[in-house]
Amino acid sequence: MKKVKYTFFTFQPSDCEAAQLWLTRLYDQGWELEHLPSFAFLPAKFVPRTRDDIKYCVDLSHGVRDPNFAPDGFDQLVKESGWALVGTSRSGLDVYKSLPGRDPIPIQTDPALFKKAFFRRELLPTLLVFLIVVLFLILLGSTLGLRTTLPTELLTSNLGLLNAVTLLYMIVFAFVTVGWELRFWLRSSPPTPNLRLARLKSFCGTLFYLCWLFCLILIPLTRVITAEQPTPAQDPQAVATLPLLRLEDLDLPDNPLPWFRRQSSILASALELEETTDGISLTQKRWDCRFGWVADQIVADTLASYERYMPYTPADLGFDQSWTYTSDSGFHSLLLRQGNTVVQLYCSLDLTTPDRLERLRDALELAS
Repeated sequence: MKKVKYTFFTFQPSDCEAAQLWLTRLYDQGWELEHLPSFAFLPAKFVPRTRDDIKYCVDLSHGVRDPNFAPDGFDQLVKESGWALVGTSRSGLDVYKSLPGRDPIPIQTDPALFKKAFFRRELLPTLLVFLIVVLFLILLGSTLGLRTTLPTELLTSNLGLLNAVTLLYMIVFAFVTVGWELRFWLRSSPPTPNLRLARLKSFCGTLFYLCWLFCLILIPLTRVITAEQPTPAQDPQAVATLPLLRLEDLDLPDNPLPWFRRQSSILASALELEETTDGISLTQKRWDCRFGWVADQIVADTLASYERYMPYTPADLGFDQSWTYTSDSGFHSLLLRQGNTVVQLYCSLDLTTPDRLERLRDALELAS
């Protein structure tokens, strides 16, 4: 038999009886809880059981503490009753086990008092935090405007997609947790422990706290990585073979050192190129999407992002979809959609003349 066993303990407060049943079953299998860390990112430690008379009791948390260091009146009463605190879980539960030679009664014996304590210690703080978050999101949405499209940078970055999935999971879990706690509190009588459902909720809780760790440590780092700007191309000849419009395609002097960036995800790949020569500049972005709905999102996000200061106008340029814009200073921009490919160009030349459109189509390899 193994000398130690580690497993996460993130039972929800409404599943304290199921948590107690789970600990008892592990004990019957020969495993005794030795240490319960207060950090949800760390697993609980079990060792082969040392005696045959241990009972467990799981109660709502009274806060992370060490009763042996500074016991209060409640801790004194619990110890005199025959219970020893093993630890406090981050999910809000105190776990006790019986002292040697003692057969204590459960700490909570009155369901009505337990429901009052549950409302005061768990449900009310959860609802207050939830209300603050909702009000903040409403304020943020009214200030910045609610997005109806997925950001392009998210669609072209695997790390960005992972960040989005992580945050979406955390939001959904927060909503579901509020529902679980409300349902538990509103029931007329305590439900029969459902260990399988409680273990599923515990797994979801563990994943939630791991997502918190990911958000605190990795998301800021990934934002720095994915915020990379175009840099001088290391191999201009390799860039010349890509389906991008070059200044030389327009019979203009070639830029010996174009600025280039490449990015891709499981949904789309993105190419970005910047060239300047003889006072003429050309900036372009190309997205090759794996699905039509991804191209739809990129078009919609681009139109929405530039709506205020560079409003595009629909145009018939021989592509599936196309838009144009001309600034007061004479700069021209095109947004083109052909199949699952989207291209945005910004140039000091008018690219909509028949000859330049034909060269553009050939360089971008956008067949009609």
